[in-house]
Amino acid sequence: MNDDAPTPGTPDPAADSSAAPPPPPPAPPVPPQFQPDKTVMRPADPQPDETVLVTPGAHDGGHGGAHAGPPAPESPDDTGLLPFGAFEGPDAAAQPGGPIHPEFPTKASKAGSTGALIAVGTGLLGAAVGISAIRSRDTDDGSLDWSNFGVGLGATAVLLLVAILGAVVARRRTGGRAREEVVTWPGVIGILATAVVLNVGIDSDDTWMGYLTGAVLVVLAIIGYVAARRAAFVVVAIAGLAIIYALAFDDFVADSVDGNEQVIGAVLVAVFVVSVTLLGWALPSRAVSGVAVGVAGLVGFVGIMATFVVTRLLGDFFGSMFGGYQDMDMYDDVESSESYLTVEEVGFHESDVWWVLAFAALLTVLWALAAAISNHSGFSLLAIAMPMLMVPLASVALAAERPSQWSGALAASGAVLLLGGVGLTRLRGKKVAKAM
Repeated sequence: MNDDAPTPGTPDPAADSSAAPPPPPPAPPVPPQFQPDKTVMRPADPQPDETVLVTPGAHDGGHGGAHAGPPAPESPDDTGLLPFGAFEGPDAAAQPGGPIHPEFPTKASKAGSTGALIAVGTGLLGAAVGISAIRSRDTDDGSLDWSNFGVGLGATAVLLLVAILGAVVARRRTGGRAREEVVTWPGVIGILATAVVLNVGIDSDDTWMGYLTGAVLVVLAIIGYVAARRAAFVVVAIAGLAIIYALAFDDFVADSVDGNEQVIGAVLVAVFVVSVTLLGWALPSRAVSGVAVGVAGLVGFVGIMATFVVTRLLGDFFGSMFGGYQDMDMYDDVESSESYLTVEEVGFHESDVWWVLAFAALLTVLWALAAAISNHSGFSLLAIAMPMLMVPLASVALAAERPSQWSGALAASGAVLLLGGVGLTRLRGKKVAKAM
């Protein structure tokens, strides 16, 4: 008997084919999207968040599988290898999140304990420089105390040396966040300390000293940014440019200004904010530089409007005081038209307030557009803070007789804009739903 012989008691289908049941109908085809996933998962296969690491010594070994290489690195920055499934080339920007290793700036990993050591050490060295700056000239004749000044010089040198060593020892691609921390914070505080000890050592009130300080900040900040590509150096460079800009205005423009000082100051602040924002837009740190100079511009505009408010309050105070004297017949020789100080006599015209408010509105629109383009909340906060601070101060400076009209117009305008935003959100949601 062989395997093909029928079992005893079982009818042979070949002998009586008419007794066999008809075959079942074929199953309908299953659409591809409902077909089961037949992917075979092997424990040795890398997961999507792991790094594909191929070692030169990997071989089959005769057992159908490659020998395991060294463990996968913690992040792509440690070896410069691509994560599983990623790709480079002209289409690298099309993948989610952009290219894996953009040339500029470097993708950063965690700094770990390195960041804590660098932060505390930089703070202690900065404190040493601060004490040296305060006490180096604290002598009877104002001469330089080299015991204190030497400590400040040494602390500054250590800060700069650590930043240089961090840039040279660790490679940019493999150093990751730890390298950036070592270069950035000692470098930034070292640059500021350099400006401080330079001013303490030279001890000059001439204008050229201010230009030298600003130039040192800008040049060293540019070098630091090239080494670490961190926005903190951009902020330092903006501070240096602000010093040079203010000194240049004082030297070449201030003497020719006759009246309307607040308006001219508002123009200068607005020009500086717009220029720095546009220049920094070409860098990856565009958001930080734009927000940093925006905060400075906001403070400048609030200060300018505050001078209007103080002038108004002083004018009202002295005007009411002279009016009270006249009511008590203490100054009968003063005519009624001269008993109160006018706003023009105190120092500004109402049109000046409107001009400053117009430039503030221009910056508000600029920040709103920057927020829409960059998707950074810092610009949104600036666009919110400018009208919230400037318009109430302007109403006080103008001594608005009907403040309810101001608040009503502002509330209506804001409500219209918010409803428009809700409508745009609904339209965008419909477009996304249709695309899906």
